[in-house]
Amino acid sequence: MAQFHKRFWKQVTVGPVGEEGQQGPLLDGRPVKLPAGGLLAVTSPVLAQALAEEWKQIAVGAQFTPDDLALTRIAGSYIERILPDRAAMEAALHAYGIDDNLCYQSAAQDERVVARIRDWAAEQGLHPAMTDGLMPLTQPETYKEALKRYLSAREPLILAALGVMVPITGSLLLPLALVYDVVSFDDAVHLAHADEYRQLEKWGHDKELATLLEKRNTDIADALRFLHLAQGRALNG
Repeated sequence: MAQFHKRFWKQVTVGPVGEEGQQGPLLDGRPVKLPAGGLLAVTSPVLAQALAEEWKQIAVGAQFTPDDLALTRIAGSYIERILPDRAAMEAALHAYGIDDNLCYQSAAQDERVVARIRDWAAEQGLHPAMTDGLMPLTQPETYKEALKRYLSAREPLILAALGVMVPITGSLLLPLALVYDVVSFDDAVHLAHADEYRQLEKWGHDKELATLLEKRNTDIADALRFLHLAQGRALNG
């Protein structure tokens, strides 16, 4: 269960935090401390401003959880988990990559979007085996090694965004294609949850399923927004 906190600060500003060139939100002039003791400090001015806006939007005296601070949560993971030990994140992402949901083709998937991702992956030297069956698929060693090399060459900010998106989608290739603008956000989320959207179309509105999909899509959008802000660009629609 998420732990509730109560807003204790009166003013939120942005200022220098941490190392030279870094900045972050200041709560009544004090930097935000992360769970492991680090400081919430980033190099992107637009990300620092967005982080401050998250803390500002908590109403005075209101209770909140980490779920209310999506960008802060992702930035914290980047600062305290990925920068000190990126190998652990690479290994976790690789495990999804060798059992990628995208490699299990279904009638609900948009074949054109899948083909676009496969073509892009091939350009990166990634050639996964694909199946239209339900039995577990074993990827060739050549693909496993190529995937390791590819992940090791990604910048830490991308690993932070993937760390959110990959578990939600059950795919590594699909979030990578989204991160590198191979597919649109709408195409990505509809492909990631193709069976669920097919179910909604066939059986009509299911409030619980619709709410679950909305939460998943919001989390993916937050991760993409974090990455784009960290890179100094606006979120694509």
